[in-house]
This record gives sequence, structure tokens and C-alpha cells, in this order.
Amino acid sequence: MSESTELAELIEYLARTTRLSPPEAARVVDDVLAFLNETPERFVRRRHLALQALGYSNSTIFAQIGAELGRWRFRAEPYSERQIRRMIYG
Repeated sequence: MSESTELAELIEYLARTTRLSPPEAARVVDDVLAFLNETPERFVRRRHLALQALGYSNSTIFAQIGAELGRWRFRAEPYSERQIRRMIYG
């Protein structure tokens, strides 16, 4: 079965079993797939901006991100603070 057929079946299932309309169900599926396709590098940049907006210092942010990476869905190998900093700043 092709991926597009499976996604169409999933969208149909969600629309049938929830209060979502087919377009809303399609948007939810797209959002979930985008979330699951996030790379460790993109996650690091996104979390850095979010934690920075909360007023955390970079040293605290780097430690927090390092701890979160080990528990995240892509099960990244441990990154050093330097590697995390390079993902953010290049």
C-alpha cells in the first residue's frame, strides 16, 4: 500500500472517529508528520529560541537542551555544549 493511500485512510479514519472535518484531519496529520520529521539540529534551534524567550542564560539552555536530546524521539547521541552551540550559531 502506498504512503498516500495510507495517509488518506488515516485522514478518513480521523474524520470519521472525531469531530474533525476532512480538511482539519488532513492538517492534523500534516502537523504530526512535520513534528516527527524534525531533525536534532532543527529541534536544538527551536528549543534555544523558546528557552531564550523565557529568559534563560545560554549555559542553562545548553544544559537543558543536552538533557532533552537524550529523551527526544530521534534518540540522538549525547551532544557536547560546543556541538549544541555550533548547531545554533553555525
